Amino acid sequence: MTNVVGIIIGVVLLILGLILMVTWWSIFIKAFMAIIPILLILIGAGALAYFISELKSKLEVGEEKGPPVEEKKTEEK
Repeated sequence: MTNVVGIIIGVVLLILGLILMVTWWSIFIKAFMAIIPILLILIGAGALAYFISELKSKLEVGEEKGPPVEEKKTEEK
């Protein structure tokens, strides 16, 4: 019974959303025009921070290992 009620509510909200989107189309487009640049800035900043931290962690791991130590073998004659 609760699944049927959920489906009915979902359909009603979907239809209401479509009607309001068509009615307020110009406002809908203006909202997209305002939101998209902000989202691009936030996503770009997040990606930049993530990849810089990944690069730093790789460099730190490389420093911990250090250069390979070569063993000097003495030749016996």
